[in-house]
Amino acid sequence: FSAGDIVSIYNNSTNNQTITQGTSVTMYLVGTSSTGNRTLAQRGVATVLCVGTNEFVISGGGLY
Repeated sequence: FSAGDIVSIYNNSTNNQTITQGTSVTMYLVGTSSTGNRTLAQRGVATVLCVGTNEFVISGGGLY
């Protein structure tokens, strides 16, 4: 991915889904310094933005 690339994820399921932070990648929860895997609730929507080399920020409804 390159800085500025965006991926949207919709959980079209009745189960929670895990969005896994890859190896050698940092994925921040938007507005925090918290990193790591995130859970997307049923029918939740998340957006992942690449902000630099191996650095991403994630936000969305139903994301924790």
